[in-house]
Amino acid sequence: MVTPVTTQGTQLSAEQVGYLTAGPGRAAETALARLIDAGLVRVSRDGLVSAVHQNNHGATTAIEARILSYARTPVRFDTIVRSAAHSTEMSMLHQHLLDRKLLQRPRRRNEGWWFSLVIAVVLVLLGFVALEFLLGVPIAVLFFLWQRGRKAITGAGREALLRVTATDRVHAVAVYGFCGRVNRRPVADLFELSQSIVRMLPLKQNRKRRSSSDGGGSGSSCSSCGSGCGSSSCSSSSGSSCSSSSSSSCGGSSCGGGGGGGGD
Repeated sequence: MVTPVTTQGTQLSAEQVGYLTAGPGRAAETALARLIDAGLVRVSRDGLVSAVHQNNHGATTAIEARILSYARTPVRFDTIVRSAAHSTEMSMLHQHLLDRKLLQRPRRRNEGWWFSLVIAVVLVLLGFVALEFLLGVPIAVLFFLWQRGRKAITGAGREALLRVTATDRVHAVAVYGFCGRVNRRPVADLFELSQSIVRMLPLKQNRKRRSSSDGGGSGSSCSSCGSGCGSSSCSSSSGSSCSSSSSSSCGGSSCGGGGGGGGD
């Protein structure tokens, strides 16, 4: 599978796209999707995932290898996603995205964040009376920015995601999740998975995406295991065209700990 490249040259694997979009649960879904796509695991009608081989054959990432290890004996679809999302390999993926400045440590918004802004405005107004009051404005503004918090995904991470399209069914999972829809078609249908199987995954809202190159179809997306960058229930977003052709993914990282409350 071709690794998407932004105009700035930022390369993202499918797993990385999944994590930046909706956190570790989505990255785990994406890794599982690649293994299903490559015929390395099978999913039974009752939602049990089994590895075709017993030696991690065919894994291209550490997360895929972890999933294949879990699947040496049949494992529930949601259990294997949740286990991969909380694995050491996913933590390494998260650290990799931090190192690339695509993620940052989130900071929760203080409930009184607006009070600092009010103080800054008052000091500006008082500055018309006595210039000394203006000296306190930068301090009030900095305090406001700190209290306002910040999300886990950075501006660079958001910019990279804007140029990612669901060019195949593995990327469709990365962008929309197994329980999402692309061009009004359930993503699960691309893998011949029933809705009863994908509904095993707890629903978490994906961050809304805007894309001008996805073909204009409507879609909705969900993720599992808590999203580091997303919200809390399914949402609609721009869709994309994808095929059921065989594909592969490489590398990846995770989003780490919740989106925080405020700006970047």
